[in-house]
Amino acid sequence: MKLKSIIAMAVSFFILITPVHAFLPIEGRAAILIDQGEGTVLFAHNEHERMFPAGLAKIMTAIIVLDFLDPQEVIVIGNEILNIPSGALMSGHQIGEHITVHNLLRGLMIRNGNDSGAVLALNTVRRERNNNNVPYVNAIQIFSNLMNERAAELGALDTNFTNPNGLHNDELFTTAYDLAIIARAFMQIPLLAEIAAETVFTGSGLDGYLGDMYAFADAFVVQHNWVEVNELVIGGPFFFPHATGIRSGTTPQASDNVAASATFDDVQLIAIVFYSPDPGRWNDATMLFNYGFATYSYFDVVESDQHIETVHIANAVLGEEDTVDITAVGGFRALFSQEQFDSIESYIVFNELLLYTPDLDPETDLPPEPTDYITLLAPIFENDVVGSITFTLGGQILFTTDLIAQSTVEARTLDTDMDFYIALVIETLFSRTALPYWIAGVGTMTGLTGIILAVRERRKRHPWYGRTMRKY
Repeated sequence: MKLKSIIAMAVSFFILITPVHAFLPIEGRAAILIDQGEGTVLFAHNEHERMFPAGLAKIMTAIIVLDFLDPQEVIVIGNEILNIPSGALMSGHQIGEHITVHNLLRGLMIRNGNDSGAVLALNTVRRERNNNNVPYVNAIQIFSNLMNERAAELGALDTNFTNPNGLHNDELFTTAYDLAIIARAFMQIPLLAEIAAETVFTGSGLDGYLGDMYAFADAFVVQHNWVEVNELVIGGPFFFPHATGIRSGTTPQASDNVAASATFDDVQLIAIVFYSPDPGRWNDATMLFNYGFATYSYFDVVESDQHIETVHIANAVLGEEDTVDITAVGGFRALFSQEQFDSIESYIVFNELLLYTPDLDPETDLPPEPTDYITLLAPIFENDVVGSITFTLGGQILFTTDLIAQSTVEARTLDTDMDFYIALVIETLFSRTALPYWIAGVGTMTGLTGIILAVRERRKRHPWYGRTMRKY
């Protein structure tokens, strides 16, 4: 990475989602590959083109259900299941059946059951409205509104739901980009991620119920045997060993779609493929995953407490340390290709109130020669924020974090200067290096004293020594 020091005030930051324009021979009309962790777009093809989602709409249905219903709640199925058109995929629910919300979600996601979606939507709306008499037709409209509101909250702004199942409607549409956002939100809910990875459910509607079973001793339960149809996870010629879900969907108008997730090492990816007739959707998803895992890895752009730079202090106390180490407060780890990581640049922004600006030369009125290091002004105290560091890729800001001082540097004063020079004199006079000078000085004084004494002794022996000169 390239590091540049720029003198300026602090700047705000945000993470941008940047599509990568690699060439992949995708068969589908629209496709996208994103990093599940940060939502970064790794590949995109017609990602903003409106498409019919078919059964992929159930991904949003599951999210909305868990906003209002507890997975352990037991629901009694009513006439709402009679509203599903003939020929649509069904989980096989029966009127009067007792089943948990958890198992209804399994019917929705594993079996792709439209009757499961109808039951969940009706009961969700009745809970949301606190009214057990909301008619089914009204509930579907209300539930669709809830789906659209949540889509907008997530940032899926080119999406419109008209029912919880994805049964075709010309006004029911989304985009690969929007559905990737929705699928990412789905996979962030542990229960839904767990269900998405299940390939089979065999048991009654009350299997796994943790409440008082005596309360349902005479309950009508139905045995179910649901098998996933997403061929990326169930084995066979299109099995992808790292696949973890999520949902496939098909209608005549939508053709064959898939929302798929996969994990390899610590990389989690989501691939959306629209209008890719079988086996195109499985091949496309596999191609996207292979590309993603081969090209991208997680890199630590900066670590928390990482040393960033050592800066000079212009007015540090004489004799004391005149530099200070600065470190990053926060860390940033994200998915990049090696080429992207090598292209990341960073710049440091120091608090201008701490920056040292030398006086101009009065004769030339020109600034002093620039130095290759930054100089700050004391006092600076340990853990003081002295600036920030920003990381960019292709001119787009990735991350910004504060920089703090790792030690205290006091400011130089007249008193500290006096103390320094007094200590310097004392140290100089009594240091080992001064010993030869002391010896020479003592020898010189001794010699001079000897000469003086010798002269005086000689004078004493002179005949006229001590006589008074007589004036004539």
